[in-house]
Amino acid sequence: MKKTFFLSLILCLCILLCVTTFVSAAPEEFTWVDVAVFANGNAENSAAHLQTVEGKNYLFLPSSVQATTVYLHCELSRQPDIITVSGSAASQSLSADEPVDLVTLCGEGSTYALTLTATSSGETVALSVTVVPTGDIPSMFLVSSDPVNQGREWVEASPTKSNKATGSMYCIGADGSVIYDGSLTQIKGRGNSTWLQDKKPYQIKLDTKTDLLQTGNSENKAKTWVLLANAADPSLLRNQIVYDLSTAMQLQPGIESRSVNLFYDGEYRGVYLLSEKVEVGKGRVNITDLEKINEDANPSITDYDSLATATAQTSNGATYVYCVGMKSPSVINGGFLLEMDTETRAREEKCYFITKRGNYIVVKSPEYCSKEEIHNIATYYQYFEDAVYSHNIEELEKLADMDSLARNYIINELTKSPDCYRTSTFLYLDTDGKLVMAPIWDYDLSFGIAWGGYINSCAEPTGYFALYHGFCQELYEIPAFRQAVHDIYLDTVSPLLNAMLNNTSDSALRSFSDYCAELSGAAAADSIIWPAHNSNWAAKTPVLYDYINKRNDWLTENFGQWSAEDKEELPTYDDVPRDAWYSDVVMQASRKGLFQGKAPGVFDPEGLTTRAEASQVLFRLSGDERVAFASVFSDVKSTDWFAPAVLWAYRNDVVNGYDNGTFLPNSDITRQDMVVLLYRFAGSPEVSGNRLSSFADRSSVSSYAANAVEWAIESGLLRGYEDNTIRPFKHITRAELAALFMRFDALG
Repeated sequence: MKKTFFLSLILCLCILLCVTTFVSAAPEEFTWVDVAVFANGNAENSAAHLQTVEGKNYLFLPSSVQATTVYLHCELSRQPDIITVSGSAASQSLSADEPVDLVTLCGEGSTYALTLTATSSGETVALSVTVVPTGDIPSMFLVSSDPVNQGREWVEASPTKSNKATGSMYCIGADGSVIYDGSLTQIKGRGNSTWLQDKKPYQIKLDTKTDLLQTGNSENKAKTWVLLANAADPSLLRNQIVYDLSTAMQLQPGIESRSVNLFYDGEYRGVYLLSEKVEVGKGRVNITDLEKINEDANPSITDYDSLATATAQTSNGATYVYCVGMKSPSVINGGFLLEMDTETRAREEKCYFITKRGNYIVVKSPEYCSKEEIHNIATYYQYFEDAVYSHNIEELEKLADMDSLARNYIINELTKSPDCYRTSTFLYLDTDGKLVMAPIWDYDLSFGIAWGGYINSCAEPTGYFALYHGFCQELYEIPAFRQAVHDIYLDTVSPLLNAMLNNTSDSALRSFSDYCAELSGAAAADSIIWPAHNSNWAAKTPVLYDYINKRNDWLTENFGQWSAEDKEELPTYDDVPRDAWYSDVVMQASRKGLFQGKAPGVFDPEGLTTRAEASQVLFRLSGDERVAFASVFSDVKSTDWFAPAVLWAYRNDVVNGYDNGTFLPNSDITRQDMVVLLYRFAGSPEVSGNRLSSFADRSSVSSYAANAVEWAIESGLLRGYEDNTIRPFKHITRAELAALFMRFDALG
């Protein structure tokens, strides 16, 4: 009996062991893991991996990989017995040693639909893949040193662009020639508004100086390069055309660039414009490197960002911010690279100055300035601005290169760039030269593409645009400037554009058809990744062509009428008719600096006034200095353009906000609430009568606004309508606000 029991026990253990062994040895699920192609043999630094976009699988071919000779590298969860590649026309077994001919498998086409079928131990799995060629432009592969922890998503996660990675780059021409194969000491984000787009721009720094554009000019070798996403430009051409045009018309230094297909950590990211950076150096802005001289003069400073800043003023009225504790080198009268910028962006920089007319100028190089250095350049620039606004041609010609002022204006007028003279407008001053307005930069918003209040004024290819900017209006008053614009446009720019548009081969500027032909294949691939930015590319390029053509015709005719002797009288705003009831008050308010318009030449008189705008005008009227930011309202942040005005208004008991802690800066303000703000601004004076009672809708005035409205009526600030109403809850227009403020200003 015992023997039988033990035999049974042994049998059960053996069965259990066999079952356990069988379970542990069960094969893992048979699935597809990846499909890839390599531009550089089997090197991972040139990999293009399988991507899923909107639920579909894509494989983007680097431009150097021919559709007739594609080596597919497949990875599955376990080793397959065989892999078959099928297209609409044929099939073949996949071998690591044999390429795939996509044309044979699928026939001619712009993309190739494949089915990859893998078999292992009788089990079969299939994968549908669309293979997409990326055109005939170079391919650039960025590979992070730590793709898991500091890859592309980590770099892009920083709103301040402070996440900086290292890695390597492999760049190869469409013909297979290697342009760069080496280390990257930095991969980071760049740009301001462009960094807020989903297609991000980058800045890279090479290990060794290289001419990535293959110009053949040794001075164009550099370490730092930028990759412009052109997310706002559905043609992907605007920046490159404008950069090439500025170079052809001899606005020096020119920005050289070329389109590339970008692969980042094995993932195709679309078409980018590889461009030189606006920086001091040979082949770039070739002036004295004052930043390097500063470093030599301050060897004990290892962390410039930690330096404290202070504010001072020049004798001619410019206010500047400098770094405390820096020693000045012997050379401080040149080597400056400057940028006209917005107040918000300028105040994010270390060193900048504000002209007495309220214009913000950032010192881009040297980034960190001693007091003496920035005092010098701020004083110089203020003299330059004064010469422009006083139309003093003799002084202006001593201080600035007039030719560059005319050429820069022409570029901005031609393109109708909404950023012109507002941001991304550069100037430089060398030790032995004059102030030069160059190089030009950032034109993805141009030729009909704009934002906000600029949309309508930029949409049409006719009419002046940049000329309505205050700076350009003053330049227009100078006879020599008008003559220079006339001569340069008719003798140089118009012929260049006509040659580009008419495909003249011997021009200094490439033909429009050449630009389109070069980019057509790459743009089709880009549209798969970024359909919101670049859909139906082929239909967008004729729109750009038509805009440039009509714009050139209009400017040729109108610049042709400019001369030193004659000038057309231009209104400050294109949308303020001279016979409008509000024309005079709008002009007066603008001249006093209370209003700046919604865009060059656009006042928007019938547009409604927001609470933020009302606070801003009151702040300007006060003439007070801005104070340090403090969080008072939950919906007013330090980076908001209106933050200084709202904080000033709150601290001076002009605004109170709402019970829930908000200010509602973008809400339109009513007539009675605007009067309340002005009443508080005036110190809440006593009212002596009851003039409000004579209006038919007197009872509709809120109790908290009654004294303010009564004061405004008594003072002549607020006038009723023809039907004897005061309309306290009607939202106030910008024209009405201008009238209200000018009446208040007249009270003394």
